[in-house]
Amino acid sequence: MEVSEEIVQKIQKFAQNRQAAEKESASEPLRATNLHAYTHRLDETLRELQEQVRRQEDDLKKLREIRSHGLLDNSNDLWVRVAQARRAKRAYDSLLQAEDDLPPTGSILPSLIAVEDTSQLIRESKVSVVVTAEKLSTDRERLRVEEANLRDSRAIANGLRERIQRIRDTNARKQKQTPSQVAQEVVKDQKKKNKEMDRASADLKVSLDGFIDETLAPMLAAEDLGGPTVGDALEVLDATLKAGYTAHGKPKKQKLPAEPEDGGQQRIDQFLQRNDDSSNPTNKREAAATEVHKLLDALLEAGNSYVDLERDSAASRFLVRAKVAQFHPRDARRLRLVDFGRSLGD
Repeated sequence: MEVSEEIVQKIQKFAQNRQAAEKESASEPLRATNLHAYTHRLDETLRELQEQVRRQEDDLKKLREIRSHGLLDNSNDLWVRVAQARRAKRAYDSLLQAEDDLPPTGSILPSLIAVEDTSQLIRESKVSVVVTAEKLSTDRERLRVEEANLRDSRAIANGLRERIQRIRDTNARKQKQTPSQVAQEVVKDQKKKNKEMDRASADLKVSLDGFIDETLAPMLAAEDLGGPTVGDALEVLDATLKAGYTAHGKPKKQKLPAEPEDGGQQRIDQFLQRNDDSSNPTNKREAAATEVHKLLDALLEAGNSYVDLERDSAASRFLVRAKVAQFHPRDARRLRLVDFGRSLGD
């Protein structure tokens, strides 16, 4: 089948327009708003075509109603019928000679249009897949959160049911007991709670003493000597404390001590002296630890009362900064523990 040059040019123009449309679509990917606008334009075009079809149907109906000079005129005059036949022949001839807007049989234009529609459908499907995947991920995350909330709700409900059942069992058991038995059980529970609290307090005291002796005491001693504030230098050596600090808070250079002739005997004497009186601190770190222990013991024994301080020490300042204790509003030489059940202003 031969294809005319005009059809080839039309196909080439269509291909060029299609490529330009693909480049424009690639430069600006379809989004939800673009798809919505495209769908809206399609709906408007469809409504316009339907309106045009309705108008043409109305015109056709009006033409059919006019029979005075139409082919359906049942006139008995022979010349009138011949005139009608001639007009019909001229009309059919003009239609046959007119150029048909539809592509001829075997044209590749329908295939190209089908390919274009298929490509458009594929692009829209890809965009829809991406949007659906994002929504699916969000829905899955929400599902995991809801499942976690459901598990928590079920655990809370089970705990409440068990708690209610225990209370009911306890009330039922108490109703069967005499007042003396109930009192004995309450006293037993209270003693058990007191023992657990004493054990927890002892463990906490051991942990606190270890923290003070190993970590806090060197930093307090350094602050007392004019060094960094507690927390600025996390590791302070005994040699640094022995050497001291400068006026600017810098560690002094350590000097190598001269070894005496009877140095071994002197170390033995110092060791024996430490064993004889363990309460006396042997260095500044132990002195700072002893001071903190004494201050905490005094504050705990005083309760809500104020304790008189012998001097302004790094230990007292640290307790105030840590919001463990507070100074007297009008006397900074008095200190007491913070009442954690109330605010500082009470």
